[in-house]
Amino acid sequence: MGAPVPLACTLMSPLQIVHLEVRESDADLVRAELRRSQIECNITRVRDGDEFAAALDAPEVDLILADCDLPGCGLDLLALSQKKRPGVPFIFILDDLDPLKGIDTLHAGASDFVLKKYLAKLGPAVRRALNETRAQRELQDVRQHLLQHAELLDLASDAIIISDADEVITYWNNGAERIYGWSRDEALGQKVNDLLKTRAAETLGWLSATFHTEDRWEGELWQTRRDGIEIVVASSWTRAGTNWLQINADVTDRVRSAEALRRSEERYRRFVDEALTGNVLMKPDGTVVTCNPAFARIFGFATIAEAKSTNFMSLLRTKKEGLDLVAELRPNESIERDELEMRRRDGDAVYVAARFTGSFDAEGKLTELKSYLFNDTKRKRLEQQLIQAQKMEGLGILAGGIAHDFNNILAIILGYTTRIEDAHGQPVQVADALQVVREAVERGAALVQQLLTSARQTEAQFAVLNLNTLLREMDNMLSATFPKTINFVLHLHQNFPQVKADRSQIHQVLLNLCVNARDAMPDGGTITLESGLTTGAQLSEYFTGVAAERYACLRVIDTGTGISKEVKPHIFEPFYTTKERSKGTGLGLSVVYGVVNNHRGFVQVDSEPGYGTTFSIYLPLEHAAEAADGAGEKAPLWPNEPGRTVMLVEDEEMLRALGVLMLEGDGYRVIAAKDGVEAVDMFTEHANEIGLVLCDLGLPRLGGREVFLKMKEIKPNVRTIVASGYLEPNLRSELLRAGVIDTVQKPYDFREMLEKIRAVIGQPNPDDDQPQLF
Repeated sequence: MGAPVPLACTLMSPLQIVHLEVRESDADLVRAELRRSQIECNITRVRDGDEFAAALDAPEVDLILADCDLPGCGLDLLALSQKKRPGVPFIFILDDLDPLKGIDTLHAGASDFVLKKYLAKLGPAVRRALNETRAQRELQDVRQHLLQHAELLDLASDAIIISDADEVITYWNNGAERIYGWSRDEALGQKVNDLLKTRAAETLGWLSATFHTEDRWEGELWQTRRDGIEIVVASSWTRAGTNWLQINADVTDRVRSAEALRRSEERYRRFVDEALTGNVLMKPDGTVVTCNPAFARIFGFATIAEAKSTNFMSLLRTKKEGLDLVAELRPNESIERDELEMRRRDGDAVYVAARFTGSFDAEGKLTELKSYLFNDTKRKRLEQQLIQAQKMEGLGILAGGIAHDFNNILAIILGYTTRIEDAHGQPVQVADALQVVREAVERGAALVQQLLTSARQTEAQFAVLNLNTLLREMDNMLSATFPKTINFVLHLHQNFPQVKADRSQIHQVLLNLCVNARDAMPDGGTITLESGLTTGAQLSEYFTGVAAERYACLRVIDTGTGISKEVKPHIFEPFYTTKERSKGTGLGLSVVYGVVNNHRGFVQVDSEPGYGTTFSIYLPLEHAAEAADGAGEKAPLWPNEPGRTVMLVEDEEMLRALGVLMLEGDGYRVIAAKDGVEAVDMFTEHANEIGLVLCDLGLPRLGGREVFLKMKEIKPNVRTIVASGYLEPNLRSELLRAGVIDTVQKPYDFREMLEKIRAVIGQPNPDDDQPQLF
């Protein structure tokens, strides 16, 4: 297509434009864009409403441009221009697109609106507005011509009515007869507004006053047909001497459709604003375009504006989660999350059930995301409290047996230490006694670890888990704590794949099932713990929602009293119990069901009264690892380093003294510190001499994690082993990522610890005669 013809060439003279704009720079941009669009014009720029009103009195005004966002501007000045310069096109220039504002300007009579950031559209808008105005003027000329040819007026589909100064009808065309239902003979001589029961948004008195002072009026009127039905007409009134020409078009359907649309939009907006779900529209990078009040409430924002200023991805736990979510959405268009952990603006965790839907362009590129979030935090917290309550109940059950076991362990240690004292010069007896003491200590440490695993309250931490190992631990723990009349049998699947699960929660599931089995066998019996595999196809015969191809199966089988048909449908209901008051809470199996469901697994119960019960737990293997997770990269070894000094940080005095004795006895130089602050001070002084730091995690004054980070600031390549009686998996991973070489479980075997130290800094230098440092 060729370049547009200069507009002035078609109008014979330059356009006379009134431009209302305060900012000089914006006015210059508009002037430049009109010049670029080859619109020859003379622009009268005004800066406020008074200057604008004065400019409308100029002899010629062909076009009006106005910034709609200026103070005192807007629809009032549009109304003024329509009064003083009816028929002159009026174009608003907006800073930002607010759909309602744009629609309101058009409803009020503006010819068009253009966004400042899209000024390239100004030229076409001006041409279009002038062409429409010229067409309207030509149409008006035609109507005037038709007045002189009354016989042709009956061909019009609109109602054409002429009334005199007293509003008496003097002409009524066929179009009026079709629209209103009265014949010409019936209408002539009637007062037009009385016949049609005319009403308007303004009062009729105001309209009458307008008709006496103005030569033209256009707007919408409500009028009544002969059959009593009220209609809406777009009405144009023009003075012709002492008479009025009225041209009315029936726009009832259009107005009703517009009103229905407005009501629908209002209902939808109210529905969205009052919804309990947090609804948000965002760009693929997480920029929030809009959201509803519920979204702001869920994440702790005071206002919607504050929520919109926050990137959605920052509310997820990690940046990777956001990237994974978008990557999954691209091929699927819509995804759901039954449980998604997010973060409020204050950092607190919030749990939501979420649905994400993507919008794509013609090329398949993701352009927008819509998300609907249901706040499930309260249920999640109650679930965590329920699980913790079950853990505490389980601890009460274990306490008696474990206390008895600890008393036995202490008796063994006390007895054999007495034997060592009495075994003067008999190394064989001493060695045998020490071996028994060592085994007793290891047995006690294992019991402590089992108690911590049972009692620890943590968020769900899904990690690779060896179920056979867990079953063996349950067998060892419960064999020691349950009555001796109950026998335990293990049937473990060989080469059993590992699953991704929360160790603490699965431990709690097995404990709850075993406790129920014990209570079902008051006179003793057998509890069998089994592991096995099954396919998704087999499970789909019994359950809906089976998604994985393979499932790991754990079974707890007892030879107890069984479950009746009446009780069986209720066993997973919270607080439902068949036990005596104070002997059961009714929470055990509800916790089992909730945990297994959170793992996307299934629970199956087979039981007959008098024949025992079998609980089968199925866990999906689609995300399982065939081999255990690496806890982190192995620390590099430095066997040939000359530094052979070990720093030991331990607050327990007897254990610290023993450590110094063992390390010094193996030939190492030792710097010993009793708390975190002393450790940092001593490390600062001897950093270049220390080859390795052995540091307890739970230290007074300054914790072990903080001690390591401060030492790392002093010496970035500091080599550290952290010891702890209980180390949460996520904290262990954090320490390893930060640079800790390894972690060890207390109580530890000093011989194994010496082997770790030798692997890091090598054998002690036999020629090293430097003194011990304290």
